[in-house]
Amino acid sequence: MIRHLALSLLPLLLYAAAIACLAWQPPASNRYPRAAAGWAAAGALVHGLMVAMAIQSPAGLIISMTDSLSLIGWVIATTTVIMMVWRPLGLLAVALLTIAGLLAIGTGWQSGFIEVTPPEWEMSAHIGLAALAAGWLSMSAVIVLLLAWQQQRLRARIPLGLLAQLPPVETMENTLFHIIAAGFAVLTLALVTGFFFVTDLLAQHLVHKMVLALLAWLVFGCLLIGRVRYGWRGTRALQFTLVGFASLVLAYFGSKFVLETLLGRHWG
Repeated sequence: MIRHLALSLLPLLLYAAAIACLAWQPPASNRYPRAAAGWAAAGALVHGLMVAMAIQSPAGLIISMTDSLSLIGWVIATTTVIMMVWRPLGLLAVALLTIAGLLAIGTGWQSGFIEVTPPEWEMSAHIGLAALAAGWLSMSAVIVLLLAWQQQRLRARIPLGLLAQLPPVETMENTLFHIIAAGFAVLTLALVTGFFFVTDLLAQHLVHKMVLALLAWLVFGCLLIGRVRYGWRGTRALQFTLVGFASLVLAYFGSKFVLETLLGRHWG
């Protein structure tokens, strides 16, 4: 138990080292944070190995609720490391790495149902796409909240304080919509591949999951169209992003919790 706890805290400690390096960097600095990116990359590597070991078994992939959250955290951390190479993220990187570290703590703590037996690579691909989409769209929710807070203080002419360590508003907006576009594209692939495994929505207990996932897809799709055609931003971007994110959370984690934790059953 103690050994498992120590291992589950290791990614969090490595992410914390990256955050400490970012804290020492001047807020206005445009330098590439090599030390921070190195610690974050080490954390993402350990985090990924832990998730891989936790979900694999001789019978196939077993992905519990806590392992699903950890997998999403790993997507967030890995993407953050890649983004850090391209531009300074400051407080945004701190927020994302903190979330990734906290989600990593639950790795391997909960048992689950067999999701995929070894021969079914198609289902493994579907799960991977779904995790990638969930990770990126979760990042969009974090970014849009920080962006809204940043814009609110600027409009009110209130000193930014710690928010001064965020990238400029234009950079935040561009990052937000790039992440949403990537997440939407991967979510589309996840939904398309998911249809191949549906034979009876009611019998497989997939009705709520499918409806909510499609709602999330429609919300993010409308937001991207509105951005391109009408230049949507600000409050509208905040509302659409949070509604889409909430729908996605309910689609996967809500249905998974009710089905597996409360009812002791699994889809299929």
